[in-house]
Amino acid sequence: MFTYELMYIVSPEVEEEDLEAVVVRIGQMITDGGGEVLHVESWGRKRLAYQIRRFREGNYILAYFQLDPAAVLQLRARLALTEEVIRYLLLRTEEVPKGVADAAPQEEPAPAEELEAQPESEPAEEAVPQPAEEPAGPEVADEQEAPDADNTELGD
Repeated sequence: MFTYELMYIVSPEVEEEDLEAVVVRIGQMITDGGGEVLHVESWGRKRLAYQIRRFREGNYILAYFQLDPAAVLQLRARLALTEEVIRYLLLRTEEVPKGVADAAPQEEPAPAEELEAQPESEPAEEAVPQPAEEPAGPEVADEQEAPDADNTELGD
């Protein structure tokens, strides 16, 4: 499976409540193909650089996911047939960019009740002190005597 970046623009005619349904439906397309959605981010409504299908604005959505290459063709076909999506760009990436990965929601800690139910682990073994290394003495560089100008013999 490879990691992909999908940027798509949803029609401005789609209401905010319905926008979530479109995002969920596209995420479902990815998971139906055997993939996993890693991160989804909504950039909100933005003005388009040029008119697309008579629209001057659109809702920008950025998604990162993992999917098999064979399923990507099916995803592209389904995105092209989705009426709410007016434009999309699908790229294969090496990994999720660090800034996006840091912004991804972290796994929530377990509730206190579950923590109490877990058996306590044995105390960690104390580290065995290692003998300290003897400090090295000052390094003495081999001094090479440079020939003095006075001591050089001049050829006749």
